[in-house]
Amino acid sequence: MIIPRPRELAVLGGFVAYTDNAVRLSHERDLGPEGYRLSVSDGVIELTAGGPAGEFYGRQTLRQLGPAVPYGTIEDGPRFGWRGVMLDVARHFMPKEFVLRLIDLIAELKLNVLQLHLTDDQGWRLEIKRHPRLTEVSGDHYSHDDIHEIVSYAADRFVRVVPEIGLPGHVQAALAAYPHLGNDPGRRLGVWDRWGISEHTLNLEESTIAFFHEVLDEVVELFPDDYVHVGGDECLPGEWERTPRAQERLRELGLPGAHAARAWITARMAEHLAAHGRRLVYWYEKADGPPGATTMTWLDEESGPQATLEGRDVVLAPHLRTYLDYPPALEPGPFAPDRVLSLSEAYHFDPPPAPERAGGRILGVQAQLWTEYMPTPSDVERQAFPRLCAFAEVAWGSAGDYSDFLQRLNPHLARLEAQGVRVGPLIP
Repeated sequence: MIIPRPRELAVLGGFVAYTDNAVRLSHERDLGPEGYRLSVSDGVIELTAGGPAGEFYGRQTLRQLGPAVPYGTIEDGPRFGWRGVMLDVARHFMPKEFVLRLIDLIAELKLNVLQLHLTDDQGWRLEIKRHPRLTEVSGDHYSHDDIHEIVSYAADRFVRVVPEIGLPGHVQAALAAYPHLGNDPGRRLGVWDRWGISEHTLNLEESTIAFFHEVLDEVVELFPDDYVHVGGDECLPGEWERTPRAQERLRELGLPGAHAARAWITARMAEHLAAHGRRLVYWYEKADGPPGATTMTWLDEESGPQATLEGRDVVLAPHLRTYLDYPPALEPGPFAPDRVLSLSEAYHFDPPPAPERAGGRILGVQAQLWTEYMPTPSDVERQAFPRLCAFAEVAWGSAGDYSDFLQRLNPHLARLEAQGVRVGPLIP
């Protein structure tokens, strides 16, 4: 019944009634900060944890085994340190109460990173006190108090919260608030009301760089995690190619062309975050990211190991394995005909190791919940489950026999439904 399945499990005859008070706790650093060992025999439950997170995960396992815990031993720990879920709250805003609920649900699956996609063409969802119009034009958003509550709630459940502030593309909501950030300062744009990739980008002025430095200053005050995501993907160079002032700036900066502007802006953000002791993360499309930045490889399964050969740390997020907004079976609609992610395909994702000669590392894996076509929390839950259960075993490193997973999945889904979670159709 345990999801994710423990990596080493031996079950014997006999049972012990489980209560929190029935657990004898000890610590063993060699198990690693997220590792734990359970020994159950002679009416005693012994939990040995490598650290506070390991104790938390050990107790999660006991709750899934309870109320009667079988005699036996479990020695468990994750393969990856980054076991993430991305929630897009920019396209469709998700209320704070649902974010807290999602934290509970992913913590139960021993996932430990929640990335919040906070800004895009269709909305800016984070209060920035230095620049209040960012949220005034977008409506629903999280206040500083909301973020403090989310971050604290997540920390209590050993979930890190990584903010994403997208640039230099996917910025139409920011340009709607502050037109001077764009390549045509006299133009008045609205927050985008369509899906796809907006052609509008930030301009290349130092004043725009300074504006987003101020945004990031406020972001790092709110989010204590070591990582800040800045998007960086799907940035169309057309405005830089045809705008005289952008062409002038490219010459001033000594850049070889508009294709280099995205990397230049990203590098300026990386330098600023480094001064705060933070590391920049970006969506990887080609080898032009700033030195030392962490990449999320989303286009395919091959680019992750390739990026480690460039000396980069990598979080694997290939879309055909991790995009939970894709339907679980072929159907008419915006993702037809080939963007489908079945439960089986999610479970059989086998993250590759970094090549031996790589200078970078595979930090972990991440599942994505893009919300263009998921306007409500119930829609998000329906798309996430049951496939997020499969992903959790991939992230923990214990995915194995698929038929065994399906047998364990049904009781877990019953637990979710008892909590009021809207579970999508089970299509093995």
